[in-house]
Amino acid sequence: MSGRPPERLVPGYDLADVKEAFRQGRFRATARVMSYLCSKGWTRCTMQSCVASLTPSDFFKSQQHINRADAWLDIYRPFRAGERLYVKLTLLESGAEYLILSFCRDGEQH
Repeated sequence: MSGRPPERLVPGYDLADVKEAFRQGRFRATARVMSYLCSKGWTRCTMQSCVASLTPSDFFKSQQHINRADAWLDIYRPFRAGERLYVKLTLLESGAEYLILSFCRDGEQH
């Protein structure tokens, strides 16, 4: 066993539901993500509009959450404004909001 969480090539969450939640503002982001956004001159609206416009072809993979076997971390790699982004999100335990765990230029440390 590699010690890495299981992965799969199908999303853990329905993309239409994810996009609707983001359109409605039902999401949070980690402090690290918010700091990264500020350092790039991006805003919460940048993140919101990006996720709300994801397409199935932007999907990369899904990883099982390390601490919650029933939760998945969906990873998308959309191409926006001439840049490939890396977006990782999960549904919070409440089921009411999503949490953005990563939102950065693909391959860039944040």
